[in-house]
Amino acid sequence: MSMELITLGSSASFPAAGGACSGYLVRNGATELLLDCGTGVLSRLQLETSVRNLTAIVITHFHPDHYLDLVPMRYGLHYGIEEPFRPVLYLPPGGRALLERIGLGLRNSSTYFSKAFDLREYDPGSTLELGNLAISFQLTTHDEPTWAVAIEDGEARLVYTADTQESAEVEAFARNADLLLCEATYPSDLTNIPSGNHLTSRQAGELAQRAEVGRLVLTHFWPGIDLSRYASEAVAAFNGPVELAEPGRRFRVVRATDMSIAST
Repeated sequence: MSMELITLGSSASFPAAGGACSGYLVRNGATELLLDCGTGVLSRLQLETSVRNLTAIVITHFHPDHYLDLVPMRYGLHYGIEEPFRPVLYLPPGGRALLERIGLGLRNSSTYFSKAFDLREYDPGSTLELGNLAISFQLTTHDEPTWAVAIEDGEARLVYTADTQESAEVEAFARNADLLLCEATYPSDLTNIPSGNHLTSRQAGELAQRAEVGRLVLTHFWPGIDLSRYASEAVAAFNGPVELAEPGRRFRVVRATDMSIAST
């Protein structure tokens, strides 16, 4: 039994046509983890599993493209016709108070989210055990406090950078990962990159090369840009396999030495 990564959405800021923003389903046996829940993710999640099957949801940070579909999920849970169910929702430090403020803004209700979700804040300094997965965290360099996530199942290690600029800490955190799911918001050959708050695809490839990861999967693409531009830049910087986290793509997370069986 190996860990599987399923891309639900991989767009940055707003979903590409037919796509979704950041959201990934990590599955290992009966353990199902939803990692981020951006715009459009809830719809695509239901093509793979039920919200009721989720072991937990983990949010890396509070930019809307990483959490906004918690709102429609909340309505489905609160007004649904099935037996009541409150998914476990792990938030960054301070997340509970932030969701209370959002609830006040949306419906003048500080319990807007807590009535539908079992809200918990993760401790970035500790390992979170979810089913047969062990999850650890690393603060990234971003304008909103953001945590990269490492997920281990005893056999292989998946690291998700979430949103970040270049960071020695994230590079060290990703070292020797079997699969690195790395944001690559813009190709570096754009005439004017609108934001320095993210990695380019070249920087993602360079990070993977320095961290000596087994496999690089690019994500967090700006809609409307040809994905081949991202891939070609990363390939020029990283000497391992480079793939794209397009919606619906599946990746087996296995030890780098077992790459021959990690087909998508």
